[in-house]
Amino acid sequence: GGGSGGGGGGGALQVVPQTIGASFEDAGTSSGKPPKALGATKKKGFRRKAIRQTRVAARFFVKAAGVGLMTAVLCLAIVHWPPWVIEDEHKRVQIMSALFVIGIFTVAVEDEIGMNKSAMMLFLAGTMWTFLAVGYRPLKSEAGAHRLHEELNRGLQDVGSVILFLLPAMGVVESIDHFGGFALVTVVIRKAMDGRVERLMPIICVFTFFLSSVIDNLTSTIVALKILKHLSADDEEHRRFCGGMVVVAANAGGAWSPVGDVTTTMLWIQGKITAPMTTKWLILPSLTAGLLPLVGMWWTGNLRPASLDVRSSSDGGLGGGGGVSLPVVRRRRGADEPDWTTDEEGHGWKDKKKHHTERETELMMEGRDLALRAREDVTPLKVVVLAFGIMLILLVPILKIWTGLPPYLGMLLALGAMWLVTDALDLDAHREMDGRVDVPMDLHGTPMNSSEAYDPPAEHHGPPQTGVVAALYKLDLTGLLFFTGILLSVGALDSAGVLHMYATSLVKLCRGSPFALCILLGLSSAVVDNVPLVQASIDMFKETETDDELWQLVALAAGTGGSILSIGSIAGVTLMSMDGVSFMWYLRRVGPWALISFFAGMAVYKIQRIIFG
Repeated sequence: GGGSGGGGGGGALQVVPQTIGASFEDAGTSSGKPPKALGATKKKGFRRKAIRQTRVAARFFVKAAGVGLMTAVLCLAIVHWPPWVIEDEHKRVQIMSALFVIGIFTVAVEDEIGMNKSAMMLFLAGTMWTFLAVGYRPLKSEAGAHRLHEELNRGLQDVGSVILFLLPAMGVVESIDHFGGFALVTVVIRKAMDGRVERLMPIICVFTFFLSSVIDNLTSTIVALKILKHLSADDEEHRRFCGGMVVVAANAGGAWSPVGDVTTTMLWIQGKITAPMTTKWLILPSLTAGLLPLVGMWWTGNLRPASLDVRSSSDGGLGGGGGVSLPVVRRRRGADEPDWTTDEEGHGWKDKKKHHTERETELMMEGRDLALRAREDVTPLKVVVLAFGIMLILLVPILKIWTGLPPYLGMLLALGAMWLVTDALDLDAHREMDGRVDVPMDLHGTPMNSSEAYDPPAEHHGPPQTGVVAALYKLDLTGLLFFTGILLSVGALDSAGVLHMYATSLVKLCRGSPFALCILLGLSSAVVDNVPLVQASIDMFKETETDDELWQLVALAAGTGGSILSIGSIAGVTLMSMDGVSFMWYLRRVGPWALISFFAGMAVYKIQRIIFG
């Protein structure tokens, strides 16, 4: 009776279990979706969870496989087993080549697997040299011990010369920045930009191109990256993009000058090229290779950063005092947010909201204050520091040309002179008396807020952290260790004869064509160090006369080809160290442009030879 009464009464409440279940689901999720939609949402959640777990498993596999293989090779080398693998030169070459490829792959996926590239390259270098050392049997053979010591000395000399150059070079640049020397450069570049942020990349790249021909591509890259941290501190992505183009410009600028790149210097010292003929034939191809990416960037509209725009306020807007450049935030909009980007001419807004928000007004006022303070902060002391620092940097190539002093000794001399002079004159005290101490920066070069800037320092023992000492504390030691690891790894390949064998195979493959040989040489220098490849070319073509087309192509290809990958040049590795750029980011954003510019530079050289002979 109860069943029928419940079904027929007009005013009776009919309870449906599915409805109750759906109501509870709705109450739990607050989504108001029907059961079918909730089921689809659950399936999507399961798929996301499965994808996430798969990625975690893949990361673990890559870590375990990479580190496990290196550890296995290290253990086999230590126990010297099996002998037929350890002592066989051909198998040793294969295993060391495989180890290097594994190491480069782990560096490439560093962001995905969460392993520090410096740790990986140091472990790789130690493993490769251990495996190479036991093959010489130094404990049982005097000849093997002698050969091992020779290879180690040669490798340490190559690595030490680079590290001992890089460390004081970064110290000199950081010291100039610590005393505010780059304030004048920053003001000049801002004035040249004239409120148009898309001009920053061309200006800094042209500056780096010609600077690298006077000093060298490594020092010019360090200087340019430091300046970029002042000019584009608010937009990390745009700053990194400019830094990538700086690497391309620095390597191209060093190719046409005998003192601009280590490979060009090698050819010059060994009498393969002369300065006048190198400049004559390589200036135009190098200019093409260095600046062509800027044309492509302009054509695709990528010179302007995505998150920061700079417009002139001379039209009577906020702060209309003589056309001071004001930064205006251009942020990415959400699904329900208006489009805040400007039109093609940079006037007005695409959205109906014509008025600035309070936050935008605040940012514009801050930008005006920063621009005005930048002009006021250029003091005579900072100008003197900048001039003195530039003089010390220029002293390095001058000493090399006049006395034959290695560049790393010249740069050590420059750092010592900077340290002595600034301490003797007590420039830090003058900065405090002047009342214009710079805004404190963190290790990444970004301004710190008051709580970060004035927190009491950690316990410190030793001399006070002022002057050059304070500047040296900002150096990135992990980057230097990455340098050390990758150079030692390439040195192990060179000592094992891998690079010489590879260069010989390139010569056979090209069948005597200098142009094809140098194309492959340039592409190879993007992966391995170009120094041993160039040295192998010098050894194989000893009879080729000075200023021959081959040597000029070698200088151009080795210099510009290293820009294709971030690990292909010291300038690229410096970018990874100073700005935290990953291998894959560089490969996606800069690599294609560097590849195009490499082929364009080689084509321009070939056209020159066809026209002018």
